[in-house]
Amino acid sequence: MQAIQVVIREPFQVGTRTVELPPPRENQILVETEVSAVSAGTELAVWTGTHQWLKDPNLPDWKFPFPPGYSAAGTVVAVGAGIKDWQPGDRVSYPGNHASAELLTIGHERGRLWKLPPGLDAEKAALACIARYGLGAAIRVGSPLGKSAAVLGLGIIGQFALRSLLASGAHPVVGIDAVRRRREAALAAGADHVIDPATGPIKEQLADYLRVRGAEVVADATGVPDAVPVAMSLACDAGQVVIVGSPRGQAQQVNFYDDLHRRYIEVTGAHGNMLFEPAHTRLAGAWDINKAQRWLLAMLNSGRLSVAGLISHRITPDQLNSAYEGLRNSKEDYLGVVMRWK
Repeated sequence: MQAIQVVIREPFQVGTRTVELPPPRENQILVETEVSAVSAGTELAVWTGTHQWLKDPNLPDWKFPFPPGYSAAGTVVAVGAGIKDWQPGDRVSYPGNHASAELLTIGHERGRLWKLPPGLDAEKAALACIARYGLGAAIRVGSPLGKSAAVLGLGIIGQFALRSLLASGAHPVVGIDAVRRRREAALAAGADHVIDPATGPIKEQLADYLRVRGAEVVADATGVPDAVPVAMSLACDAGQVVIVGSPRGQAQQVNFYDDLHRRYIEVTGAHGNMLFEPAHTRLAGAWDINKAQRWLLAMLNSGRLSVAGLISHRITPDQLNSAYEGLRNSKEDYLGVVMRWK
């Protein structure tokens, strides 16, 4: 079967290639893609050549030409002889690249897939693997039910952090971002309040709204190292700060004694893969990656996890380079981007 794959050939250069996919081996599943979703943080870091893993000699897969994308939905078209639980015609969510079809090897990190609930459309399902990275904000704090929460940074990961906190019963939930479109999307999803940093100090605006000093839960989804001390300042004493964005670099001006130790704040990482590794499931409660993805698909299907205001662009593979340009330079126009293969 021929498949079209998107590749980042070098920084700022995206193209496509056609490959011949063989029939699936015993432990493989062939999936035809309906929709794939763009994860702006990771993909822009590769597209601009700034992702730290590109320079790591121990990660040979993270080199140009690089196949971007890790969140897709499609239909199983063929299965290997050793596959018992899947059959052609199954509609699935999986960590797929931007490609018209893909061979998934069961047992490999990328060889996971999850059946779609009946009636769930492919566009929503394609967002599920990306959504897991925001879901860490709700899982890492134990039970968010009834806790006040603030999300710093409302890009695609921040949107899913905010929406997962809402779906998990946090209240009130506040979104913080300088980009109007992102604030409007958060309100469309049900955020109780949004804050524009341009209108005054964030800490004061948050305290004025909550009528107390700081939120019980603060999720940092900016991906900016220096935002972590800001997130800490927004938490109440004994509050929880969860890092769901991937901070690339080193933070400056962190006073661990006054701003962390004396205030009894908990600062935790919640990477959307590592949180669900077997060694970490005790910390995440009863969650593993399969439970997380099934919960996300069920909540997307029921509407409890809202996608309102999230998707700004629906593109074809040849439009990805311009979409990256837009995500980087036109944040008032671009937010969520999905690629249609059908």
